[in-house]
Amino acid sequence: MKPTTMIVAVPVADLDRSLRFYREGLEVDASDIDGGMFVVELPNLSLFLMSRQEYAGYADRLGTGNAPVPGGCIFSAAIGTRAEVDEALAGAVRAGGSIPGPAGEVDGGYMGYLTDPDGHAWELVCNEHTAAAARLKAAAEGAGP
Repeated sequence: MKPTTMIVAVPVADLDRSLRFYREGLEVDASDIDGGMFVVELPNLSLFLMSRQEYAGYADRLGTGNAPVPGGCIFSAAIGTRAEVDEALAGAVRAGGSIPGPAGEVDGGYMGYLTDPDGHAWELVCNEHTAAAARLKAAAEGAGP
């Protein structure tokens, strides 16, 4: 079996607050709230942000009955430029997130860390690979059809 899309489910306390954070703070496209959740679709990845009650139903079927502890994992996002990392961090704070410290050089890349309003941890990374991908995308978009 080869999955076509990976799905990550994350419980949140307040769907409206979280939707605002992800749309305004991280500037991602997200569905509207439906059935106790909203979805962020990325290539080969769907991030399901669910009310804690909705998440508990899935956890019960799994037999765990427990929601993950906020910060129990780190979500990582590739960002094209250092300026975009800094902009995303500033936007995250404006939308209710928090930043444990300033972004900076780590392992040959530029990284910043934040937590969403529920305490879920994010790492924003700009390195040579993400910067090169951003340059290629910009060149392709500038070339036109």
